[in-house]
Amino acid sequence: MPTYRTPDVYVEEISVFPPSVAEVETAIPAFVGYTEFARRIVGGDLLNVPTRLKSLLEYEALFGKAPRINVSKVVIDDANNFVRAEVSSNFYMYDSLRLFFDNGGGDCYVVSVGADNYLTAADHTKLKAGVEALRKYDEPTILLFPDAASLPADNLAVVQQAALAQCGALGDRVAVLDMRKDDPLGTAFRDKLGINHLKYGAAYTPWLKLNYSKNVGYANIKSVIEKGGSTVTLQSLTSDADLLALMKSIDDAQADVAGFAARIDTATGGGGKSISARQADLMTEYRSSPSAVDMQNLFAYLYKLAELVETCANGGAAFVHGKLRNDAAAGIVSPLKDAYGKLIAFEQELKTRMDAAPFSYTLQWSAGINADGAQWGGIFAGTPPAASSTGIPPALATEPELLNAALPFVNAAFSAASGVINSLSTGAASYRATYEQSLLENFGVYANLIKGINNTLTSCPPSGAIAGIYSLIDNQRGVWKAPANVSLNSVIAPEVNFDSSDTDGLNVDAVAGKSINAIRAFAGKGTLVWGARTLAGNDNEWRYISVRRFFNMVEESVKKSTYWAVFEPNDANTWVKVRGMIENYLTQKWREGALAGATPKDAFFVRCGLGVTMNAQDILEGRLNVQIGMAAVRPAEFIILQFSHKLQTS
Repeated sequence: MPTYRTPDVYVEEISVFPPSVAEVETAIPAFVGYTEFARRIVGGDLLNVPTRLKSLLEYEALFGKAPRINVSKVVIDDANNFVRAEVSSNFYMYDSLRLFFDNGGGDCYVVSVGADNYLTAADHTKLKAGVEALRKYDEPTILLFPDAASLPADNLAVVQQAALAQCGALGDRVAVLDMRKDDPLGTAFRDKLGINHLKYGAAYTPWLKLNYSKNVGYANIKSVIEKGGSTVTLQSLTSDADLLALMKSIDDAQADVAGFAARIDTATGGGGKSISARQADLMTEYRSSPSAVDMQNLFAYLYKLAELVETCANGGAAFVHGKLRNDAAAGIVSPLKDAYGKLIAFEQELKTRMDAAPFSYTLQWSAGINADGAQWGGIFAGTPPAASSTGIPPALATEPELLNAALPFVNAAFSAASGVINSLSTGAASYRATYEQSLLENFGVYANLIKGINNTLTSCPPSGAIAGIYSLIDNQRGVWKAPANVSLNSVIAPEVNFDSSDTDGLNVDAVAGKSINAIRAFAGKGTLVWGARTLAGNDNEWRYISVRRFFNMVEESVKKSTYWAVFEPNDANTWVKVRGMIENYLTQKWREGALAGATPKDAFFVRCGLGVTMNAQDILEGRLNVQIGMAAVRPAEFIILQFSHKLQTS
């Protein structure tokens, strides 16, 4: 209270109302998987970085479009007309996002764990790392990783267990789990998953048949065409010289794309790292404890990037495509020649200054660097450019000061090299795309094959569609409404048709209680979600996913809205405000239909106070205990209509 000393009129405002509970979001899914790229500014800067999105267009800008599918066979008739195709994919992130938005989804997070090359398989260690990256983010409430569904059963279980463990530790999210395509009844899934944190997960089966457009091109089909029982090439279906030349150009561009990716992987030390990620690693090592060895590593890496561009422009391993080869040579002329000339000259000066002081530095420039093309102007020849004399101010004397003077030259050289390399990478893909589009427009047989493949149904795990249904139901009815008996959009049919006997074993697991929610096709109704249970199907408290998610919402909302009470006096005034705040919130939920009971007293209770939830020792130890009980509404899972005969009475 203020102390009054001067005669005056004083105004005091007295707080009498309790604060209100601000409700958290309930349907913010986080998709973990493989994408075409992960780039906001430079390649790879969004790898393992949870990124919030609100539309598929935004996803495509940051992470690319659909992955190329694997076409194992294209059957044509004697007139070269499309008959059928066999297609598959190891990556389902893009289609899952499409299903999510088509089924009512809104804001979401995406974690890219690598590139979705259709010739490679998903890696469970990367997917697990992507799930772990979400631990520090508070907003996601649903975890899903559709690409994991292509993993072997043991590896799939590793990722799913990691997600359930995170949900159990944080208590503010749930995991939506997929089966493997060849395990629609969940037998292997139940065996491998374990029994921990099951109340935080919900599983859905089977996979879904889709008819989305596909990312398929020349490389996918050129050598898998079957005609008359024999395999033929796309080139054999035409004798037109221009078309054959066009296909040769596509082959050259494709070879350059693949070869360039391999060269980048070699320069960065393997592991699929981008050039920016490798540079960032080296800079982190240097900044953590500046040393001559760390600076030497930075210079050595920059010279490797110079060699990378050199091999693209000159020599027997140069780009096959002439235009791309010329682009690489032009990149050396400007800006690489100038940036590297200054870098080499500075390194000479750095060595001179370091050797003159009581330090040592090993020169990384050498005549052995494979960058002797004429475009470099001889800066990597036997005699290096003369040492600079103004790169290091005379006043600098300590080893860190001398080394830090190199950073502007290092950053300038890397900026130039990364710009050229990224431009070549984009250019290689652009040339290939241009030629493929020209082939599509001028070769009718090829166009018909692409159209036929696009009309072929593909399969996708259901988790993306389920996340969209969660969002739709939350927005229309509330998180307490079971996300079931709802039709799926953009789905042709389930991959497997279940009948009632199949769903008996899915819905109720007498052995371990691991309920699996079925997706079923009903005549005249379409494809419906026909289950609303968590994996803790035998637990009377947490059997239903709507109850689990409602409690998550209330717990998180009340928790965040109660922070104002931390360090407040632990007395009746605070207890009344806390109790009033929570009671007001739960009363509103009761009015909305989330809690069962004729009156609020029947629907919930909130207890707080000395002799009620606390004793004197609790107060001495700084504890304010609040007990909250809620009668959450539960879905009517089994509607039982009982008929009987009635005797005639009149």
